[in-house]
Amino acid sequence: MPASNFPDLASVLSEQFPAPVSTILQGFAAASASLRDLLAVAPLRDLLGATGETNVQDEATAKLDERANSIFMDALRLPDVARLISEEVPEPAELGDGAYTCCFDPLDGSSNIGVASVGSILGVYANESGGFSPEFNVTGRGLVAAAFTVYGLPTMLIVASADQVDGFAFDPEDRSWRLVSPRIRMPRAQYASINWMYRDRWPARVVRGVDLASDGLRGRYSGSMVEDILRVLMSGGVFLYPEDTSVPAGKLRMLYEICPIGFILQAAGGDAMDGRQSVLDVPITSAHQRGPLIAGDREAVLRYHNGYVLED
Repeated sequence: MPASNFPDLASVLSEQFPAPVSTILQGFAAASASLRDLLAVAPLRDLLGATGETNVQDEATAKLDERANSIFMDALRLPDVARLISEEVPEPAELGDGAYTCCFDPLDGSSNIGVASVGSILGVYANESGGFSPEFNVTGRGLVAAAFTVYGLPTMLIVASADQVDGFAFDPEDRSWRLVSPRIRMPRAQYASINWMYRDRWPARVVRGVDLASDGLRGRYSGSMVEDILRVLMSGGVFLYPEDTSVPAGKLRMLYEICPIGFILQAAGGDAMDGRQSVLDVPITSAHQRGPLIAGDREAVLRYHNGYVLED
């Protein structure tokens, strides 16, 4: 079947989002296409490996992290965007008086470059509902759209509004994004995605929650969150990245990892919690605030919650 038989990204977005949000999402998609091209030739351009520096997260910076950040910063500098918050930049980039704030991880899972799939994540927050201010009075309820890209075979773009999730595949022949998975609904859980090697670091409440949530499921864990989330979304399962003794507050970042992923999975019929409450209700007080994430099948997430909140 010709690619032209599949609806293109712009036409689908125009039916779901206001024009400014559609433009932002198309900018994210264009940046994703550019990064896909760069990843394809990374070994030939001396773009693998680390720079020897660390980012704002005190993590080793991959050579492609900096390039990816520049690609997305340029693509999202749009008239309706007031500020950009990137995983790679210590402070928000203030752009003007636009109605939206874009928070993004330009290259999620960069330690997997060359050996496994990596991705990009975006959260689009409405300034009036998100309450963005110098004091950061915001929650994930301010999201109006979220998206993530997985640079695999095929390259997939997942886009969500509050009540609809669609999947698009990239066609390299005409450089278009085509709708291949409309109105995604999560199937019943089959897989549990978690790093079991951290079990000896988990508090008792996390052990209880993980054991209950994963009971009867098969293990699948890649070490790349976007790849694992795509599997959970399309094949059914639960993704677990709880706190442990090395990261008592959790490791993932709220604005551009946890909340966008939680928003997407909830829109597809799943759920996302930090153990006690919806991740979309957690107060966020800084640009790079961290937290735990338990997300996917509603029943599995609830089982985790039930084990987590029991008295130690």
